[in-house]
Amino acid sequence: MKTLSLGCLVLWIGSLISLSGQTTSVEQLIKEEEAQDDALRTDLTVGTFESSRLIAGRSVETSKKRSLDLRISHRFSRIDGGLYEFFGLDNASVKVGLDYGITDRLTVGFGRSSWDKEYDFPVTYRILRQSTGRHTMPVSVTVMGGWMIRTLKDPEGDIPPLGDMSSTALQLLIARKFSNIISAQIMPIWIHYVKTPQEGDPNDIFSPGVGGSIRIFKRVRFNAEYYPLFSGDKLGGTVSPFSVGFDIQTGGHVFQLFIGNATGTNERLLVTQTTDRWDKGQLHVGFNILRVFPL
Repeated sequence: MKTLSLGCLVLWIGSLISLSGQTTSVEQLIKEEEAQDDALRTDLTVGTFESSRLIAGRSVETSKKRSLDLRISHRFSRIDGGLYEFFGLDNASVKVGLDYGITDRLTVGFGRSSWDKEYDFPVTYRILRQSTGRHTMPVSVTVMGGWMIRTLKDPEGDIPPLGDMSSTALQLLIARKFSNIISAQIMPIWIHYVKTPQEGDPNDIFSPGVGGSIRIFKRVRFNAEYYPLFSGDKLGGTVSPFSVGFDIQTGGHVFQLFIGNATGTNERLLVTQTTDRWDKGQLHVGFNILRVFPL
């Protein structure tokens, strides 16, 4: 009887060891299958920047498919006007812009600025998306092409010929999201004037723009953008635009508040029409309000 009980005990212990080994084997198989699934999946990077504008210039972000993005931009006059000009708030240039996402990659837009009563028609396309997994891509790449037309009347009260008031822009935006905190972007841009504002100015202007974003709170980012201009490759009297500011995300809205020497609200006005200087305190406060409407 004792021998039978001992045998049963040995069999019971052996079965427990066998089941434990099988459990370990099953868990290992599950982990291996999950690792294989991860290797086969491609994870796209999202939220490199908060919106399609870093500050006044563009980011690699495009509008989502079938969404309409309404953006209202204000640029106040110089803060060195003091209390008499209420530090620039007495005067402002305003732009209203609409962007529509045909697909998640392709966006078409329309905008109208009070400065020079200018209309712009940009088209942006996201060529590459930063990703990890089966298909790894270290950066996101977006290209933008735009046509701008000034409609400001001349001193005689006439609107000059359409061609004389036209300009075009072509920009390549290359960005990388290094972490949930830091993103950076290079954004070279080329502006072409059909007819320059002053005789002797170059028709083609190039700037190797750079910018970046740092998340400081869950819904707040610090942004900066800089478009350097070089001697002989800019319009007379213009300087390089540089701005810093904050994005504040509030559900369906993005509110951007910033300060800089630029007042331009599209590519031409920003890159080729900035004349105020940081070193002389000729700065402007501005803000953008973005509202997204899913359609």
